[in-house]
Amino acid sequence: MPKIIGSPSTVADELEKWVDETDCDGFNLVPVTQPSGFNDFVDLVVPELQKRKRMRTSYTGTTLRENYFGDGENRLRPGHPAHSSLPDWKKDK
Repeated sequence: MPKIIGSPSTVADELEKWVDETDCDGFNLVPVTQPSGFNDFVDLVVPELQKRKRMRTSYTGTTLRENYFGDGENRLRPGHPAHSSLPDWKKDK
């Protein structure tokens, strides 16, 4: 598993490079130190990525799905493959 070590700027540089070269749309973070590694990423790297306009600074949706797919998209669409596995009481909402 590749590791990025360095200043917030160095980490942001490498993440930007991966996105630009591979068109990936996310990362799985595995901090070397627990639990401070996540805090360090959020407190140090996220602001750097936001300053570079690579991460949002706010969200308009009220659910995670709305933040991914847009306002009003807070439920699975009927055409989504997972929709058929929902219980009937959830399909109508």
